[in-house]
Amino acid sequence: MNEQENKITKIKNSCRIGKKIALAMCIICICGCVLSAVGGIAMLAKSKEWEPALAQSVEEGNIDSKSIKIGVARMYDIEGFEPGDWESDVPAIQEALTNRPYTTVYGSYCLGISAAIAVCAVLMKLISGTFDIIEKEDNPFTDKVKKRVTVVMIIVSAFLLLTAGGAFGILGGLVTWVVYNILDYGKTLQIQSDETL
Repeated sequence: MNEQENKITKIKNSCRIGKKIALAMCIICICGCVLSAVGGIAMLAKSKEWEPALAQSVEEGNIDSKSIKIGVARMYDIEGFEPGDWESDVPAIQEALTNRPYTTVYGSYCLGISAAIAVCAVLMKLISGTFDIIEKEDNPFTDKVKKRVTVVMIIVSAFLLLTAGGAFGILGGLVTWVVYNILDYGKTLQIQSDETL
């Protein structure tokens, strides 16, 4: 086996491992999405029963709505998350925010988290599929691989732009452009190598 075949075998093995890890992360994201959605729906459906308990927990300091702190577990700070500060032009939503502010806001928050995790699950599935394509191709410098890697990296860069901010989105776009050029150059070298054989 020559050096080129050894390197392609290593790439295929790396992609096989990457595919398994991405699939495992996709499954974890799906579980988190379902749990968050169920929690949000349950909170909204049982709002009349749960509102007094949540209000009491907030008054006792067990739940800090500004820093998303429940007991001793603190996730992160969120500006403007105080349920009493929220308003809506939709009468039904405003009624819920007035009469059941904590369950309405926290239930909605859980549903929003569920949607974000669902997007992550889709991204993990796309990444897994990309690893699968690279693993099945004869070499990693085909048009199919180049197109799929570029599309997935553009989607990930857009996700970073929308969630992590402009700097990360720009960095993701830059990395996408560099990887695209590397794959394009590799394809050119592969064509030249095939022509010399």
